[in-house]
Amino acid sequence: MMASRNRRLDRTARGFTLIEVVITIGILAFGLLALATVQIYAMRGGDRGRHATHAAAIAENRMEQLQQDAWASIAPTGGFVADPTEQNAIQLDGGGSLSERDYNVSYQITDVEPTFTRSIDVRVSWTEEGGETRSVTLSSIRYNREGT
Repeated sequence: MMASRNRRLDRTARGFTLIEVVITIGILAFGLLALATVQIYAMRGGDRGRHATHAAAIAENRMEQLQQDAWASIAPTGGFVADPTEQNAIQLDGGGSLSERDYNVSYQITDVEPTFTRSIDVRVSWTEEGGETRSVTLSSIRYNREGT
């Protein structure tokens, strides 16, 4: 009786079989592959978000300039007018910089109520790495506070 009991203990105390190890490694590999895929999508999403944030900051800066200009200098444009292209430069440790993305800036000014109010639209567009063109548009109304 004692001998059969020892045989059962020996059989269960031997460890994992080869098939159990292979299945476990397969499951682990599948999980790590899925995790790597999720990481790639998260990095792309972070890039897209950073580009949209930078474009919004460029649009806000241009809108503030147009809001502060004299009323006579912001005449209606009859469509979008292109500003110089802005670049998103990354500062490198060695003191140089690397251009990551070019942003195309344009604006449009239209009369809402002639001599009283004008609508100002600022559009910033750029192309993502995959070729998708994206844009951010900022709109505002400018009141003739100068009375001219």
